[in-house]
Amino acid sequence: MKRVFLLLVAMVLMGFGSIEVNRHVPPEVVETAMDNYQEFLSFVINDGNPEDWKIGHFVADHQLVIDNKLNIAIRPLNQWVAPVLYNGLIIGPMRVNKSSEGRYEIVEFGFSRSTSLLQLKPDEYFLSNMQYDLELGYTPSRDYIRPFGGKAARLFDEWGVDAEGIPLTEFEVLIKQHLKETYPDSFPEKKPLSRYYLLALIPIILIPLAVVLRKNKQSDKAG
Repeated sequence: MKRVFLLLVAMVLMGFGSIEVNRHVPPEVVETAMDNYQEFLSFVINDGNPEDWKIGHFVADHQLVIDNKLNIAIRPLNQWVAPVLYNGLIIGPMRVNKSSEGRYEIVEFGFSRSTSLLQLKPDEYFLSNMQYDLELGYTPSRDYIRPFGGKAARLFDEWGVDAEGIPLTEFEVLIKQHLKETYPDSFPEKKPLSRYYLLALIPIILIPLAVVLRKNKQSDKAG
């Protein structure tokens, strides 16, 4: 019961440092894909007729940022992903990104996150954190987060929480605890000051104070 109470308190006090989600797909993304995908895929797919390759709907990709102080934020990336279909079957995802110079270009096909990206619900955002191998879906309307297989799914199972999704604040509490336990060198616990250490500081503070007060007293008498 005490553990549940502490978890609830932490959930109230804590929150994601920053949430920026954006479902908008610039028209340049679709134009770039449609103009170049057949030529691009011809270099990475050996079999099949380019005329039979089709591009599905693009979705925005987002990063789950976790810094060395365990501050957590959601950041949109300048990249968008769509499934590639061959004769009606999904054969993998294609990624288009916006470079620092402002150019849109196809940069990848068939990368590791293909299965996760194709599981997205209509009102869900894809989140990834490559550093800790996490892939998740976030639904802003419910403020819920759920795992997309792999390590994230195993963590949800270990925590004994619903794989269909949990509140974002609850996830934050659980993932921080997991990271501190799994990577103690990266996230060392701050030890509270010892009571004996504080007691030892008292003479250091009081002795100079007593000397100052005594001098002031003597000055008053002399005056």
